[in-house]
Amino acid sequence: MGVRLALPVLLLALLLPAAAASARSVPQGFYGVVYDGAATAAAPAMQDAQFAQMAQAGVESVRTVFSWAAAQPVQGGAFDFTASDQLVALAARHGMSLLPIVIYTPAWARLDSSSAASPPADPSAYAQYLAALAGRYGSSGTFWAEHPELPRRPVLYWQVWNEPHLTLYWDASDWQKGYGALLRDAHAALRQADPRSRLVLAGLTGTSWDALQSLYARGNVKGAFDVAALQTYTGTPAHLLLAVHLFRAVLARHGAARMPLWLTEMGWPAAKGRVKVPSYQRTIATTDAGMGRRLTAGYNVIARNRRSPRALVSRAYWYTWSSPYVRSSDVGTGIFRFAGLERFDGGAFAKKPAFAAYVRSARAHEGCAKTSTGGCR
Repeated sequence: MGVRLALPVLLLALLLPAAAASARSVPQGFYGVVYDGAATAAAPAMQDAQFAQMAQAGVESVRTVFSWAAAQPVQGGAFDFTASDQLVALAARHGMSLLPIVIYTPAWARLDSSSAASPPADPSAYAQYLAALAGRYGSSGTFWAEHPELPRRPVLYWQVWNEPHLTLYWDASDWQKGYGALLRDAHAALRQADPRSRLVLAGLTGTSWDALQSLYARGNVKGAFDVAALQTYTGTPAHLLLAVHLFRAVLARHGAARMPLWLTEMGWPAAKGRVKVPSYQRTIATTDAGMGRRLTAGYNVIARNRRSPRALVSRAYWYTWSSPYVRSSDVGTGIFRFAGLERFDGGAFAKKPAFAAYVRSARAHEGCAKTSTGGCR
């Protein structure tokens, strides 16, 4: 009798998918990557193959640039959605969420026409572009009606700018006041265009908690964003957790203790021994093997502590999916040319040692191996 009862149970166990063997320990979208650089200009078939590779690696969310400067180079001109259409289609086809970084001002709209990093002179002009994006890719977006062959995956989260406290991205004085005005206009326009949409704060880096406090104090941003964003590069995974604690403490002081928090960039570039590393970046630069170890430890410390209100992180984007792994004359950002999970020099992609570490980490916390369309195998 016992044997007859055991056989059906054994057969059922064999038929169940492997994903049932371990429980998922992180929310959907937790494992992300930044997709930037030369990869975004690769041939369409090559990019499709990379998105398939991302999905199989466990990537569930992709953060990439939607350039206003490229989409509307002429004042009053129609928006060109060619580049963003391609990225939205790639993410939808491979079962991933897309987080656009909406950034870069056309020359005609800049506060300083001579600076490519200038913010817009009129925040409402930027807000119009953001609203047009939400109208195309959001809940009732025209893109989905035009492409019934694609799985419908509306873009609901939009990141307004990147690191506005750095002149590399916001070349203007009093960034808190200027970015605060942009954020308020963008939030109002986004909600009107698609009430389901959510605005993600620009990622703040360095002593990000001080930048956030300064933004609250001088930028009048309370209630103007829905998701907080931290971009941290630390010497150790333990310091990564400390940065989250400090950032969340500022949110709590301003009535946003429960606000979702995303690490929109994290990483440890494998620049050691490849390029001269500035003294202030020596703690974050490592080797190929070191990148893999720190990646594993970093994701583990975030995933294991995320039930603590002080350490709750809903997504973590590795910087970056691919990079050239060649020297650059740019001292400040040169080490990040060795940050990719894959090497891409414009001709072919090649996996780096940290790629395998990412796959192992994602499988451990997502509870399964993934297919090229994002499902569990």
